[in-house]
Amino acid sequence: MKLMHTKLPDFKQKVIDAGKKRRNDTEVVLRGLENMESAKLASLRVGRIEEEIIEITEDPNVAKVEVTVLPQIPETIHTVVIKSMQKDGTSKKTILESMFITTPAPEFYYHDSEEVDDRRVSYD
Repeated sequence: MKLMHTKLPDFKQKVIDAGKKRRNDTEVVLRGLENMESAKLASLRVGRIEEEIIEITEDPNVAKVEVTVLPQIPETIHTVVIKSMQKDGTSKKTILESMFITTPAPEFYYHDSEEVDDRRVSYD
């Protein structure tokens, strides 16, 4: 499984490295994974994203690359874990709740782009 998956910290570093490959002073911003501490990503997709970041920085006028990771389904159901902690570090009670979260559509992030090259997988 190691060759098939990329760990989340490695993915974050690969995004930054890809953005700075052509010019070290290119600013790279990664959004959407701030609250995720652990995950595995498909290595083939990670490689494609690296190549696409490098491709987008081929334009010498690019000073900044923004990479935003969004859920493909804009409304998702999340479990909220509310856990009490006592002074001695033990937990006495935990409450589980559901929360619906709706994220902005991808168009929100690229509405001002002159060109959009949609390479997403079609699930038709």
